[in-house]
Amino acid sequence: MRLLSLLLASLTLTGSALAAQPSSDAAFYLEAAECTAGFKDSVVQHLKQPPSAKRNQAILKDTEHGFVLIGVAYKKGLRNPEADQMLKAAEARWSQLAPTQQSSRLARCTQQADRLMADVSGLERFLVRNRAQARVDKLLAKEQRATAP
Repeated sequence: MRLLSLLLASLTLTGSALAAQPSSDAAFYLEAAECTAGFKDSVVQHLKQPPSAKRNQAILKDTEHGFVLIGVAYKKGLRNPEADQMLKAAEARWSQLAPTQQSSRLARCTQQADRLMADVSGLERFLVRNRAQARVDKLLAKEQRATAP
């Protein structure tokens, strides 16, 4: 969870840092934070379901989507502590959305993350997938230890 937290933390920005960034980057950081909060919540919801290959694949896909957004935001210049603050605020806003709003928002975020994944270099795509797989493996191993007798 620490790696995911560190990566997710790179998505937050304070108002003063937003003002210092070009408006297109600031808008992207906000969008990335909102989407990452949604993907993070989706992973949490999937983990509440009974284990299955389909559930685990959905967790991996959501994790990859969040990681590509985080990576692009980092590449554009977003750093901590602003990233932590922005993600925390996005998570609070996400929790206030109605389930139908969350669902439609997450669908748009998925499209955006898929576009970003297609646009990054082969090396960047490899890194996103590799780190996402490692993170999911760690989550699933922790889940197995918690349910083992």
